[in-house]
Amino acid sequence: MTAGATVGTDERSGWTRPGWVALYWATVGLGVLGGACSWLWLFLASEEATRGATPDRSGANPGIPLGLVGLVVGHVVGFLLLLMAAHLARHGGASAARFAVLGLVIGSGVGLACSLALTGGALVVPWPDAPYTP
Repeated sequence: MTAGATVGTDERSGWTRPGWVALYWATVGLGVLGGACSWLWLFLASEEATRGATPDRSGANPGIPLGLVGLVVGHVVGFLLLLMAAHLARHGGASAARFAVLGLVIGSGVGLACSLALTGGALVVPWPDAPYTP
């Protein structure tokens, strides 16, 4: 091996530059906020107020599909942002994809824990909340 062909520490670790690494972890941090908001959206979409004035509360909660759409869209957008940041921060596409998935799991998991803490441990509002009495 020649003196000019030494391998830098960044190449051995798989990270590119410290600035890009900071961007990736900042994106993961923002993903926690996005994860909490998307999980909280699912809870809020399933609340009693979304049912309206309908007296029959025996059917399925109509707000849950809207909440699931918001949850899925939030996670897809978050994954794409994490994939772009990981692509800049990591050497190799497979490594970037693995770190994007890791960042998504971290952001969504911590966001879910925050959402559950805010909602008293409920992922969705139990349906029906109480029997209807005219």
